[in-house]
Amino acid sequence: NTTTTNDYINIESATQYILSCKSYEGALGLTPGREGHGGSTFCGIASLYLLGVLDDVMSREELRGWKDELIYWCVMRQKSLMKKVVDDDGSSTTNKNDNNGYVVEVEEQPAGMVGRPNKKEDTCYSYWIGGTLHLLSSSHLMDGWALREYVLLCQSPYGGFGKVVGAMSDLLHSFYSMAWLTLSKENGCCEDEEEADDDDAVYESEVRSQVRESIGKLSKLDCALGMCAKRTR
Repeated sequence: NTTTTNDYINIESATQYILSCKSYEGALGLTPGREGHGGSTFCGIASLYLLGVLDDVMSREELRGWKDELIYWCVMRQKSLMKKVVDDDGSSTTNKNDNNGYVVEVEEQPAGMVGRPNKKEDTCYSYWIGGTLHLLSSSHLMDGWALREYVLLCQSPYGGFGKVVGAMSDLLHSFYSMAWLTLSKENGCCEDEEEADDDDAVYESEVRSQVRESIGKLSKLDCALGMCAKRTR
């Protein structure tokens, strides 16, 4: 059978339509002229990848700089890392000034992804945004461990994952949470930094080792298709 993708899809027209959805921010909207959105950005980039033209498109002279704009937009969708200030009496706050400028201990907080600026975190965007960065070989530019921790916080005691911390789990957010956790094993997304030699660091290292071991058991994912790689062979 010599039938090719070109016999079914007008790749040039499909590519031009996807590019027509590019917003001023560098992301892709649902339709031309719409605001950039994490879901449509992933779908557009994954489509270019599946059509076999992603690298060609990103190297076009007329689109010079777009890849950098797109990567920047994706990275900036991760919520700023809140700093929890822990006082010597065990109380904590996210405002450094509440401790009169004296910081006893500062802990990084989990940081999820949002689909658009000024929106709330949502576990599905860990995959939409994280998957886009994965396809662009730029996963290492986000804080992978902070995103892992946010997604894991959204687990329900009844099983599965909800869209936000404390939400009831559902199939969609459970799938995309698991999908991103699988991707987080690749491309240096969650490489560990050198840790201090103290009790807290040892405990943190042990917790991360357990998380890494559990995630390591997940099957490899075909990012662009959003399904187990074993089923795409």
